Amino acid sequence: MHTAPLPIAVEASQSLRVRLVRSLQRDAKWRVGAFVAVCALATAAFKNAVPDNDPSSLARAIGQATGGFVQPQDVRWEPSGGVLSDLVLGRFALVLSSATQNGPRDVYRVRVRLTPEGHPLAVTEAHDLTQTPLGDDHALVVRGTHAAFATFAYGQEQSVTALDLSGEGAQNSAKSTLEQFTSAITNVQQTGTTDGIGRVDVGFDSPGERVGLALEEATLNIDLGDPSGQRHATVDLAHDELTTQTPGMHAEPARHLPKRFIFWAVDTVRAVPWIGPAPVAWLEEKVFALKDSLKQATFRSGGSQDELAATPPQVLDTTSLGDDGAWPPASLPSIWKSTEPGEGLWKPFAPTWMRKFAEGAPPAFYQTFVRPDESRPYSHVILVEMDTRQVDLDMEAGTEDPKPLTGQHGPGRLPRDPAIYTRVVAAFNGGFKTEHGNYGMMVHKRVLLPPVPNAATVVIGKDGRASFGTWGPTPAIPEDMISFRQNLDALVDGGEVNPSKRLMWGYTLPGTGMQTERSGLCVTRAGHMIYAWGDDVSATALGKAMRTAGCDYGMHLDMNPHHTGFLFTTIKELKGHQYKSEPLTTLMEMSTDRYIEYAAKDFFYVMMREPAPASAFGKEWTADPGTQPAPSWSPGLWTSASGEVTLTSIDPDRARYRIVAGTAEPDSKTGSQPSYELDDEAKKRVVMSVTLGIAGDRHSRGLIVAGKRALPIGEDESVLMVDKEGALSIVPSSDPVLGASGIDATVLPSIMHAGVIGAHADLPFSHKTSLVHAALGIAPDGRIVVARGEVASANPLARALKSAGCTNAVLLDRGEEAHAMIRRAGTQSPPIARDRESTLFVLGVSMKPRFTHFKLPTAP
Repeated sequence: MHTAPLPIAVEASQSLRVRLVRSLQRDAKWRVGAFVAVCALATAAFKNAVPDNDPSSLARAIGQATGGFVQPQDVRWEPSGGVLSDLVLGRFALVLSSATQNGPRDVYRVRVRLTPEGHPLAVTEAHDLTQTPLGDDHALVVRGTHAAFATFAYGQEQSVTALDLSGEGAQNSAKSTLEQFTSAITNVQQTGTTDGIGRVDVGFDSPGERVGLALEEATLNIDLGDPSGQRHATVDLAHDELTTQTPGMHAEPARHLPKRFIFWAVDTVRAVPWIGPAPVAWLEEKVFALKDSLKQATFRSGGSQDELAATPPQVLDTTSLGDDGAWPPASLPSIWKSTEPGEGLWKPFAPTWMRKFAEGAPPAFYQTFVRPDESRPYSHVILVEMDTRQVDLDMEAGTEDPKPLTGQHGPGRLPRDPAIYTRVVAAFNGGFKTEHGNYGMMVHKRVLLPPVPNAATVVIGKDGRASFGTWGPTPAIPEDMISFRQNLDALVDGGEVNPSKRLMWGYTLPGTGMQTERSGLCVTRAGHMIYAWGDDVSATALGKAMRTAGCDYGMHLDMNPHHTGFLFTTIKELKGHQYKSEPLTTLMEMSTDRYIEYAAKDFFYVMMREPAPASAFGKEWTADPGTQPAPSWSPGLWTSASGEVTLTSIDPDRARYRIVAGTAEPDSKTGSQPSYELDDEAKKRVVMSVTLGIAGDRHSRGLIVAGKRALPIGEDESVLMVDKEGALSIVPSSDPVLGASGIDATVLPSIMHAGVIGAHADLPFSHKTSLVHAALGIAPDGRIVVARGEVASANPLARALKSAGCTNAVLLDRGEEAHAMIRRAGTQSPPIARDRESTLFVLGVSMKPRFTHFKLPTAP
C-alpha cells in the first residue's frame, strides 16, 4: 500500500472540501428558493387566490384585490419576467376595475403569480394608476412595454393617456441619491416597481363623442370623432410629444418631482392604509405648538414693550372711486401704539426688468406688511395688492394635486403658449391637496374636482375677470364660468373675519389655530386683489390682515413651509431659461422657477391684461387717436380697417350712451317734444358721436328720447335702445322695456341677428344723400363696434362686424337721409352739441377695478 506524499493529500482534502461546500451552496440556494416558493404559495392560498384556471376566476380574484368588479375581457398582460419570476414574484397586468357593478372604471396595475404552465395562482398586489371615480377609463390597449387608454366623462371623451411600463425615465426629476431613494419608494407604493411608470396625457380643448386608439411599436394613433368631423393625432412614444400640431389637442408628459424629505415622509406615511392622516396631523400640531411656545417665550424674555392701541383702528371704505381707480392704495392703520418701519405703508414693486402694462401706467403691484395678531407683536403678514385694471388672473393644476376625478393630471407649469407666458408677471400657490377636503377645481372648462357647496371660491368668467364668493347649495356649474378653485369656508365675508366660526383651518386638530406659514387671496371693496402671506400666523390673524387691507371677501389658500410662495417674474422665452423671477420675500422656501417649470400642486398666475379686442379680418386693433376715457394709459376705443371698411370698437365698461333727436326730424306725431341736445353734465363726458340719419314721411321710423315717444314705433321692427343706465342694446319692437321711463330708442334696419346676416344687408342703398354708410354691432361680451365705409350695400359692413365678433347689428340709417358721420373728441372733427340728424352719443366712463365679490344663496 502506497501513501501519497503529504502535500498531495492536503491538496486532495482541500479540493474535496471545496466541492462539498459548493454542493451545499447549491443545495442551500435550491432550498432557499423552494422555501420562498412554498411561503409564497402558502400566502397565496389565503389571499386573493385563483381557485380555478379560467378567466372568470382570475377576474373575480383581481376584483377582490382592487376592491371592485373586473370583467374577464378587461385584463391585459404585461411582458413576462420569466417562468421563475412569474412563479415567485408574479407577472404584472393592467386591468379595468370599477368600484360598483357597471360603474366607471379605473386602470389598475396588478401582480399575478403564475405556474410554469401559465395558470394563475393568486393576485398579490394592486395599484390604482388613475383614481378617476367620475371618469370611465376604457379602450385599454397594451403592446410590449407600452399601454394606452381613454377617459370618458360627462358624456364625452375627455383625454387619452399613454403609459411607458418600462419606467419613468427622464420624467423622473430626481438627481441626488436621497431623491432617487425616496422616488423609488414612492414608485413602489404607487406602481409596484422602483422605476415607476412613464405617462403622457393627450388633452382635448373640445371633447369628442368617440375615440379610437391604435398602439404601434413606437407610436400611438388617436382618432377623435364629433359632429364636426374627425380629428387625428399621433403620439411619438419615444419623445412624449405629438408628431404634428393638431388643433385642439396637446400632449403633456407627466413629471415625478422630488420633494423635501420631510414632506415626502409625511405623504408616504399618510398613504399607508393602516396609518392614515390623523396621526400625522397630531404630530404636526404638537410640533408647531411647541415651536410657537418657544418663540413666544423667547420674545418675552427679550423685554419687548409692544402695546396695543387704545382704540381699534377704523378702516375707511374706499368703494366710492374717482378716475384713479383707488390706486395706489391708502396707508393701513396699525393695532399697535408704536409701529415698525414701513408697517402699513404701501411701496410699489416696479423693477426695470418687469413688464409694464403701458407707458404712463402706474405700478401694478404695491406691497406692505401688517401685524394683526394681538398676542404676537412679532407676527407679520405681507400683503401684495394688484391693480385689476392692469392685470388678469388665471390658474393651473399641479402634476399631483388636485387629483382629478376625470382624466389627466394638470401640467404643473405655466402654459407654453407665447401669447400667455410673455404676459405673465407673477404666480403664487393655490389651495389644499385633494385629500384635505376634495375642494373643487375647473381649469378652462375641464373639471378636475366638482365644486363643493358653500366653499370659498375664486372664479374666472368668460370675460376674463375674476370674482370671489361662496359657492351655492348645488354643484351645478354656470355656463359662463371658465375656471374656478375652492378652499375651505370664507375667511372674510363682507369684512367679517371667519363668519362661519370655523375651528379647523387646515388638516389640524379641531379647535387648534396652529401657527405656521399661511397664505390667502382676497378682493377689496374697491375691486382690487390682494395676496396675503405670513410665516407665523393663524388663519384668524390672516383674516384680520385682509380686513385691515379693506378686503370684502377673502379665502384661505395653502399652508405650511414650502407649500406657499409668490413669485414676481417676466418671461421673454422659456427655452434657454430666458426669464427673470424673484420671490416676494426671502423667507419663502421656494425655487425661482417654481410654476414656470414644474409644480406638484395647483397655482394661480397673474398676467398683464391685453386691452385690445381680438383681431378682425386678421387685422390688429390700434388705440383710436381721439380722446380716451380715463385713464388715458388704458385705451377704451380702438380702430381697425379692412379694405373699404373702418371699424371702431368700444369697450363695454368704458362708455355709456345717449340718443338725441335731430333738428330735421319730422314733426312729432305723438305730441311729445324730443330733446335735441344733451344736458350740460353729459356734454362734458362725450368722447364720440355717430349720426343715425333722418326719418321721412315715407320712412317714419320710431324715435324715443329720454322716455318721450317722438315718433311711433311700429310692429316687427328692430330697435336700438339705450336704457336709463346708459347701456346699449338691440331689441325687437315688441320688447316691453321700450315702455320704461328714461330710455332712448330708435328704429333701424336689422342686418344681422344671432350671427346670421339678413337679406336686407344685400339690398342696394335707395337714397343717394351719401356714398358713406355705417352700421353698429354688439358682441356677446357687450363690446359695441361701429363699421363705416363707402359701400354699395350693407353686406360689407355686416361681414366686417361679424368678423369683429358681433352677433347682432343694425344699419345706421333712419330712412330719408343719412351721412354716417363719426365725430371724435380730441380730433379735427369733434362732436357737436346739435345736428340735423338724430345722433348716438358715446359718453366716456372712467375704468374701474375689474374684480368683484359675487353673492349666491347658500345651503342651510
